[in-house]
Amino acid sequence: MEAKVKRRFLFGNLILLSLLAMAPILRADEKKKMDEPAPAADVEAQHWPVQLFQVKYADVSRLANVFRAFGATVQPDSDLKVISVRASKEVLAAIQESLQRLDVPQAPAKNVQLDAYLLTASGQGSSANIPADLEPVIRQLKNVFNYQGFRLLGTLSWRGRDGRGGSVSGLLPSVSSDSSQLTNCSFGTNSVTVTSEGKEPTIRVNGLDLRLDFIVKGSGNQHAIINTSIDVREGQKVVVGKANIDNADSALILVLTAKVIE
Repeated sequence: MEAKVKRRFLFGNLILLSLLAMAPILRADEKKKMDEPAPAADVEAQHWPVQLFQVKYADVSRLANVFRAFGATVQPDSDLKVISVRASKEVLAAIQESLQRLDVPQAPAKNVQLDAYLLTASGQGSSANIPADLEPVIRQLKNVFNYQGFRLLGTLSWRGRDGRGGSVSGLLPSVSSDSSQLTNCSFGTNSVTVTSEGKEPTIRVNGLDLRLDFIVKGSGNQHAIINTSIDVREGQKVVVGKANIDNADSALILVLTAKVIE
């Protein structure tokens, strides 16, 4: 047993002596690496000139990401609207040229107006309170649906910017002829987008949402909801959809127009 302990002791000492012997060699290798000259590319980069670029319109941080692709050292300052760039003269010239093409005023967002016409339709009766410009729509509805009587419940207008959404709300007359209760109405969209230019642009209405809350005699609280997305060409009146009301004997019909406002 004592012999085994001695052997372990001697083995441990040998390992310690080996490590001590290697220490000067390791330190010499580390010093050699520190004394080695830096790569030529790094030395050249240290002597690159620095140029300050003023940004007028574009996003400073996004431009900085683009300029880093040139292999330059870039430091943006969003508050001062400047970008500091360290690079070779050739790269600085390329960045200057790119900046002239990228830092330009953006076209202002267009304003869009949506007009929603809310019609109630029934199987019998005559049309009343219908504006002249909606008469072609009424004729179309009579041909498509089994409704003969139409009434303009009200209109709602929403105005916003291209690429954005919003909503409006208000009170409308009762949807039922035998009720004096007003109708709560909300109309909105997730976003509107001008999808085509020209004489008659097309407006994409994403996530259109129309909701009516009303009371029907004998049935209590009722709801009518129309939810969809639709393309509307400027100058056209588009039938978006319908929702049953008053125990399905009549319907709410949404007609929509859209226009771009310069």
